[in-house]
Amino acid sequence: MRKRTVWVVVTVIASLAIGAGTISAGGFRKDPDTLVDAGQIQAVVAQLIAPDATIGDTDLTAAGVGSDPVGVDLATDSYVASPMTDPGTRWVDNTPMDGDCPQAAYLTIQSAINASGPNDTVKVCPGTYSEQVRIVGHNHDGLKLESLTPLQAVIQWPASESFPLALVTFNNADGVTVRGFTITGPFTFPACSPDRHEGLLVDNAFNERIDHNHITNIRNSLALLRGCQEGDAVSIGRRTDPTQMGFVGITPGSARVDHNQIDDYQKNGVQAINTGTSATVDHDVITGPGATMQPYAAPNGVVVFRNAAATVDHNVISKNHWVAPLSNAVILIGAPPGSSSVDHNQIFDNDYGMEIDTQTNAAISHNDIFGNLSDAIDICGDITFGCGPATGLVVRSNDIHNNGGSGIALFGANANLLKSNHINNNGLIPDDSTDGIRVDTSSMNNQILDNHMQSNITHDCHDDSAGSGTAGTANTWQGDRGDTENRPGLCTPN
Repeated sequence: MRKRTVWVVVTVIASLAIGAGTISAGGFRKDPDTLVDAGQIQAVVAQLIAPDATIGDTDLTAAGVGSDPVGVDLATDSYVASPMTDPGTRWVDNTPMDGDCPQAAYLTIQSAINASGPNDTVKVCPGTYSEQVRIVGHNHDGLKLESLTPLQAVIQWPASESFPLALVTFNNADGVTVRGFTITGPFTFPACSPDRHEGLLVDNAFNERIDHNHITNIRNSLALLRGCQEGDAVSIGRRTDPTQMGFVGITPGSARVDHNQIDDYQKNGVQAINTGTSATVDHDVITGPGATMQPYAAPNGVVVFRNAAATVDHNVISKNHWVAPLSNAVILIGAPPGSSSVDHNQIFDNDYGMEIDTQTNAAISHNDIFGNLSDAIDICGDITFGCGPATGLVVRSNDIHNNGGSGIALFGANANLLKSNHINNNGLIPDDSTDGIRVDTSSMNNQILDNHMQSNITHDCHDDSAGSGTAGTANTWQGDRGDTENRPGLCTPN
């Protein structure tokens, strides 16, 4: 993970609180926005046992997403709206004189929400609504907030905002749906804000549904402030709260975020954070800002950390880049053991594909990961890199090809299962730091089984550990195919 990167110091960004990150002698760098809690960084003293080698034996599908549909096309995949005749339906139209919604009795979205009760529906007619939307209180449980015409009702960041600094807030209201809107910035703030700006914030609210929206341009209107660590399109769980000691956000939330187009965010596309938070992120198209002019924050597609749990599946995630390789399509850090998975995603044109860090018993499977600038999957459990233990992971049946770094790289990662991955044509320069599967000196007790590797630079199979395992390593290599290796006996020729 970041093992091969040569860093360039960009001093202009430091003044914007980007942070220098944690850099080891080997070049590892960890985004300071996703630092692990100190309590999770500890050495593993018990003997670790890798997951059962038979996992996935009944799965006969090819590596990668195969024919599974991923992402969303908002032009054709329209949502199923609530019936027009639902009792408790309230209509909103901020241009009542144009006659397109004669039944509308409310000029603003907020006034209709304030008048609604449990399980009511608020239908919003086409137009641009420059207002922060607050769905607060259990008297709004089950509320359905819907654009009458897909994407034609626009919730626009107002010129004057109020606390909390989110465009749409769910708070103490459960089972709420927000569907079919264009939700857009930019926000205007003259500095890096102590209260993190969010597009949609799920704060002490549960079982929400955010679907078929276009969530875009959640970033500062001032280009020079886009290096600030804020501007998440969707945040499940509260990250910062100036009313709390040290501005720490401690409240969880839960939501399904599906079939959305999410793009041009400042920091993270979807963020799940805090103990008690759970997220399902599926069938979204999540597109970062791409290679833009500095300064700007290092964006990531989906970030799950600080004991949050998530299922991340069937998304298309791309264009997350920083000035030097740092951004990821997916970051999974410290989810509760056995709670989380990343599967059937199409991941391309990012700095890195995935960072799996300080994580126990998670599944990473059936992803297509290609065309990223550096490593496709990094698994870090090395405390010297700022990571806690990474163990019990199942990384299988991924199709990994044409990335600039290694296919799968392990750093201080112990007792994991890497199985039936197809890993081809990764690496750009034969500098002995990019391989098909690369295992460092401190990774042990891993099972590396039945992977197919070809035409990776420098080696298809690479293991620097030492022990009583295969070919004198500390790991088990069995049934792996590859034409090049750093020590005889790791893999057999194709």
